[in-house]
Amino acid sequence: MIIDTHVHLTRPGFVRSRFLHNHSRMAASLYNRLHKTNITPEDYVSKVRERVDPDGTKLIAEMDDAGVDMSVIFQVDWAYGVTGEPKVSNREQNKLLADYAKEHPGRFIPLCAIDPRRPDVIEQATEAIEEWGMKGFKLMPSAGFKPNDRICYPLYEKCAEWRVPIVFHSGGLEFNWELSSPNLIATAAEDHPDVKMVMAHAGLESWEQCRLACTALPNCYMDLSIRQFDYGINPKKFYGWLRDMIDWTGPEKIMFASDAPLPTYYLPTKEWVDVFRNPKTDIEFSEREIEWILGKSAEAVFLTR
Repeated sequence: MIIDTHVHLTRPGFVRSRFLHNHSRMAASLYNRLHKTNITPEDYVSKVRERVDPDGTKLIAEMDDAGVDMSVIFQVDWAYGVTGEPKVSNREQNKLLADYAKEHPGRFIPLCAIDPRRPDVIEQATEAIEEWGMKGFKLMPSAGFKPNDRICYPLYEKCAEWRVPIVFHSGGLEFNWELSSPNLIATAAEDHPDVKMVMAHAGLESWEQCRLACTALPNCYMDLSIRQFDYGINPKKFYGWLRDMIDWTGPEKIMFASDAPLPTYYLPTKEWVDVFRNPKTDIEFSEREIEWILGKSAEAVFLTR
C-alpha cells in the first residue's frame, strides 16, 4: 500500500488572497530555481488557482495515476492567528474534508486543522473526532504559537485520550517559521509520550533536529513532503540524505508525502513515488525500507490506535 501522508484538498474560498500573495514570492523562486524558468509571483498565484479542485476529482485522478492508495488530507488554520476567516470558515473546511472522506471510503484519512489557541478548540476538536470521524489533527505553529506552549496541552491531552496523531508543520523560512522548530515539537512529544507527533517536511532546513528527535523519541515521526525540491536539485545528495535519515531513525519513522498540490509543480506525484519505488542510485535501499516509507509507517501512525 502507498499512502501520501500530506495532501491539501484545495477548494474555492479555502484560502484568503493575502496568504497566497505573501507565499508566492518564495514559491516562485523555488520553482524557477528547479525548472530554470522565470515565472513571477503573480504567475505562481495563477498556477495555484488552476489547482482548485471543487469536487476532489483531480486529486483522485492524480492518486490513481501515481498508484497512491490513500491520502492523508487536511487544510491549514491560518485564520485564527494570521489572515482572519476565509469565505469558507475553518470549521466548515474541516467538515467538508470529513464528508469527502466518507464519500470515498478507503481512500482518505481526514485530519482536523485547528489553532489550539481558539477559545472553543476542545469543542471543535471533539466535534471533528467524535461526530465527524476525523482521524487526528494538523497544527501550524507558524500561525503564532509554540508547539510546547502550555496553551496547546489541553488539545494534546485529548489526543492521548482519543489515541489520534498530530501533524505539525516543521521548519521553514517565513511566516514565523522559527515557531515550528523540531526542537519545540520534540519538547511537546516528550511531555505527551502517548501522542504520535509527525514533523512535516522532515524539519526542512532543521532536518538534523528532526532526525535526532525521531531517533530519540518513540512517538516522533517525519514526513518527506516538499523534499521533491532537494531531489530535483541534486538526486545524488538526496539519496545520500535519505540513507542517512534511515540509518539514524529506521524506516519506521519516515513517511512518504507530497504536500500536493503545490510541490507537484516541481515534481508530479507519480514521479515522486517512483523516486522511492525505483531508486536511481547506487546507494542501497532494501525492499523492507521502501515498503515502510511508502506505506507501512503511515499505517502505524494513522490507521493503528
